[in-house]
Amino acid sequence: MTVLAATAEEWDGAAVRRFTRRATAARADTRWWTRLGDLTSGLTSAAIAVAVCGGLVSGLREQIAARPPVSSAVLPGGLTATAVAVAVAAGLVALFARLGPVSATPGVAAWWLPLPAGRRGLLRGELRRGVGLAAAAAVVVALPVVLTWTRTPGGVVTGLLAGGLLAAVAVGALVVRQAGSGTRWVPTAAGGVVAAALVGPPLLGCAAAAAGARVTWPSAPSLPVAAAGALLVVLLAAAAAVVALADRRLEQLSAGALRASGETVQYATASVFSLDTREIGRALRSPARRPRRALHWRWVRGAEHAVVAGDLAVLARSPWRWGQLTVGAALPVLAARTQGLGELPALVAVAVVLGWWTAATAVGEPSRRASSAPGADRSLPLAAAVVVRCRAVVPVAVLVVVLGVSALLVGQGTGAPLAWLALGAAAAPAWAGAAVRAGYRPDLDWSGPVVSSPIGAVPTGVGATLVRGPDVGVLGTVPVGLALLLGAVPGWLVGASLAWSLVLAAVAVTTARRD
Repeated sequence: MTVLAATAEEWDGAAVRRFTRRATAARADTRWWTRLGDLTSGLTSAAIAVAVCGGLVSGLREQIAARPPVSSAVLPGGLTATAVAVAVAAGLVALFARLGPVSATPGVAAWWLPLPAGRRGLLRGELRRGVGLAAAAAVVVALPVVLTWTRTPGGVVTGLLAGGLLAAVAVGALVVRQAGSGTRWVPTAAGGVVAAALVGPPLLGCAAAAAGARVTWPSAPSLPVAAAGALLVVLLAAAAAVVALADRRLEQLSAGALRASGETVQYATASVFSLDTREIGRALRSPARRPRRALHWRWVRGAEHAVVAGDLAVLARSPWRWGQLTVGAALPVLAARTQGLGELPALVAVAVVLGWWTAATAVGEPSRRASSAPGADRSLPLAAAVVVRCRAVVPVAVLVVVLGVSALLVGQGTGAPLAWLALGAAAAPAWAGAAVRAGYRPDLDWSGPVVSSPIGAVPTGVGATLVRGPDVGVLGTVPVGLALLLGAVPGWLVGASLAWSLVLAAVAVTTARRD
């Protein structure tokens, strides 16, 4: 008996996606009115956020204009905005490369990929979604940079459109690489760009401040309408060509790579919705590189030494952590050397907290690993409290150098470099305790009372768990904020800062494993 299939009833990838979309919509509990209400609520919240941010920026400009200029602030705001935008864009490229950018969730991998329909048609929706998300993110990132270059409506629109088209080109190129030799090297290269963009300007600013000069930044040339239109046409043609090439390469994506990327996307998405920052880091982190040669820990004589040696090995084999340490030290210097930011000690203090928390996050990796896999700690012939204290040794040693150098460069030009160096080093115990405390914090408790929020019902105890660790670091930075307000470091402040930091470190380490 011969069985013949009706070729007219065969489905291609677009038909499979259309059937799945209709089936999902038929079984969905929400209707168009509900979705329209959610969209209206989201747009209203976004408009309110933009209005609030606009008011804050306007007030900030008035405060900056009312303050006298600082001689050590030598970097123009346009340069700093461009550097930060380049760093954010490179970070987004690394994120897209880590997540695919084209992926298949476990459901898609189980139901769609084995079908005889063409893979190109099945994955075309993922490509469109990735291009759209990248373009929207590029517009948001490019907005402050474009406003520093031009204020004309035509110039702003041209800049935003150019940013969105460049994002489409980047995503298309990533998909082509994903279908070819892979994108494993892209996150590392993008991380190097982030480090260069955030470390280069502070070093340039410090050199210029030492020489008594100011860094110049060219103003944006006003393009004629014809030139701006020609530029957009060229970018549109390039984006269309690259995206079309990526669309043709979708057929070459392997099922294994799509499944692995989809699992990473699902893991990261669940971590975002559960507000678990540690799980987000675990989902997106790169594996530690293998050492090229064996390391001989001849100084290891006991279990305490073994814990310290293990922490050193984790830090030494993670290039990302070294980049985090460098960026964390450079962020406060970037704010202090930028015109308009260096005149406001409060903004510099915020940059100090953000940068030093970035550095503390890097050295807290061993504690986070020990918390997720406690079997190694339990196998040691040590009490739990002793193990936690040993975990704080490497963070203290590393942060003394990182925070000391960062504070030294922040205080450049004040006439007391050693005092600023000592003040930064004195804050290292508090931030080391914050890193250990954050690494060993308990899982989020979703069983408590809830409060209404734009993202739904959120338990009240979640916020207390999320700030477990950064709270100690912020308290340890209070003496640094006081020195920024005074514009100098009194002799008594260093001793008081060290005593305060040691007390906070002791409290953080003692309560690290307490639920």
